[in-house]
Amino acid sequence: MYKRQGCDTCVIQICDTYVCNKSHSTVASRIVSYPEEKIKKGCIIPFLNYKMKGNDTMKLANGYGSITKLHGKRRNPYMVRITTGWNDDKQIREILGYYPSYTKALDSLSEYNREPYDIENMKLTFSDIYNRWIESDAYDKLSDSAKKGYKSAYKKYSTLHNKPFINIKIADLQRCINDNTSGYVSNREMKNLASKLYQYCMLFEIIRENKAVLLDVGVPSATKNEKVPYSDEEIDILWKHTDNDIVKLILIYIYTGVRCNELLHLEKQHLHLDEQYFEVIKSKTKSGIRLVPIADVIIPFFKYFTNKSSSKWVFTSEKGSRLTDDWYRRLQSNVLNTLGMKHTTHEARHTCITQMTVHNVNSSVIKEIVGHKSAQSFTERVYTHVYMKTKIDAVNRIHTDVKG
Repeated sequence: MYKRQGCDTCVIQICDTYVCNKSHSTVASRIVSYPEEKIKKGCIIPFLNYKMKGNDTMKLANGYGSITKLHGKRRNPYMVRITTGWNDDKQIREILGYYPSYTKALDSLSEYNREPYDIENMKLTFSDIYNRWIESDAYDKLSDSAKKGYKSAYKKYSTLHNKPFINIKIADLQRCINDNTSGYVSNREMKNLASKLYQYCMLFEIIRENKAVLLDVGVPSATKNEKVPYSDEEIDILWKHTDNDIVKLILIYIYTGVRCNELLHLEKQHLHLDEQYFEVIKSKTKSGIRLVPIADVIIPFFKYFTNKSSSKWVFTSEKGSRLTDDWYRRLQSNVLNTLGMKHTTHEARHTCITQMTVHNVNSSVIKEIVGHKSAQSFTERVYTHVYMKTKIDAVNRIHTDVKG
């Protein structure tokens, strides 16, 4: 117990720190120029002795760090330095920061000594964290479409790119989302990106909490998210324009129900035209890894693209490189505009599901074809050839309904 004149019991020694567990203003003024309300709360106050150095400062414990008031008129005159190592007998010191008052400087130093952190991490900007994250294994495992979404979201945080990540407030992030005019889906991607970056920082102990969970992205618009399948009349129009390669691709999507990147990642070695199916080996879900039946009417399209390609990919550009999602979406939009239609890439998949449902295809078979969660085991899905005949029959019904 440390006793001080005017206060016999309220100061308790804890190692090299002292805490006042009462609200005596005399103790507050004699210990340190420290906010009285903090002493009332029982805050721990670090120092070795009570001898004031002048200008309301005091001598701190050796190795604890130092606070220096700089000369001249400055907005943040109090400089905090810490020892980060030794070179022979000399200390290696780093500047922790600059502060407007002694008490704020002491707050920062106290926080650092409670839980020391890497000073260099404090300098990492939003862009630094993002660039480190996209080099991580977690990012490599994302789909191409997810990477595209995060890249777009990153650009929308442009006002924060050069700001130290540790200093970014929830209000800063929310302001960027509020300024975004691209709608709910874009807002959600921005929140997801922020969350990924916070998780990355927490993994490396740069930050302790994920502030992104507090971000508000608004509510989705029901009309914007409504999927409209191709009508029978529209599919008939597509069949009249199969001299166009993009139209061929659109019909393949309608008759297979695959996701955009699942088809464009198809390699020749995974295409089995004699058995009338192809393998999806890369998908956004575990259920998406599957064998997809090929309807009779689109077999010629697969043969056409296979013979046209000079690389391992089935669907390629004139130079032999794999077609990308962006490339396909852009050209699909142009072709559909020419034909007087307007559909998203996902609506071809929705059309496949709708057509099979109308023709009373068993729901479990539909789930198997499009890669939704299914009760069947992976072994059953892959190796049951009898079941493949059932799936081929299911997709053949789409053609019967439209053309017959």
